[in-house]
Amino acid sequence: MPTSLKTIKRVFDQKYAAWGITLPIESLKAQSRGSIAHNGWTINYQFGTEQGASYLEYFASHRMTNDTLNRIYADGRAEVLGYCQEFYLAGNPKAEQDYTAHNREFYETVKSKGLW
Repeated sequence: MPTSLKTIKRVFDQKYAAWGITLPIESLKAQSRGSIAHNGWTINYQFGTEQGASYLEYFASHRMTNDTLNRIYADGRAEVLGYCQEFYLAGNPKAEQDYTAHNREFYETVKSKGLW
């Protein structure tokens, strides 16, 4: 297995180690799309390349935190590409409008990538 894929697995596995979640080696080797449901998490993932570099992109959801869209690059960099906003200032129509627009755009992005 290429070092770049080992790096992706190491970064992912470290992030979710507290919940006993690891990236399945079979998915990694095949660079196939998949889903993990364990210890309250649902994580949908896919592999891709950008400018010749491999990456893992995934949507992570847990009821105790906000949903996020993430990417781990072959060099080990991890990036949050987007997130679900959890709160807004009640009684503030503009804040509610911004909250709704932000979350709609976020989930549309996740859906367009086939991760939700």
